[in-house]
Amino acid sequence: MGLKKYRTDASHAPDANNAIAWYAQWVGGQTLSLVRDCPTPFGPRTVYARNEPDTWFSIPAACRVKGRDVRGFLTCEDNSWEFHPYTGTHK
Repeated sequence: MGLKKYRTDASHAPDANNAIAWYAQWVGGQTLSLVRDCPTPFGPRTVYARNEPDTWFSIPAACRVKGRDVRGFLTCEDNSWEFHPYTGTHK
């Protein structure tokens, strides 16, 4: 099935860290779909939003590293997207 859950319709300008957020346009507003060139502990990657935000500050997400899915969450700090893997998933 792959990591992508939401369609990708429109992007915003690159952030200060060169990450580009892509959104799905819905009637109720836009939903984050993926972030290209997102900074991760593994280098810049395409990170896919996997679900609706579980808190006000984070969105469940995943990326691929050496053929494996790494799950974690996306945060937007200082208007720049960042991916944080869950502990123990990046071995």
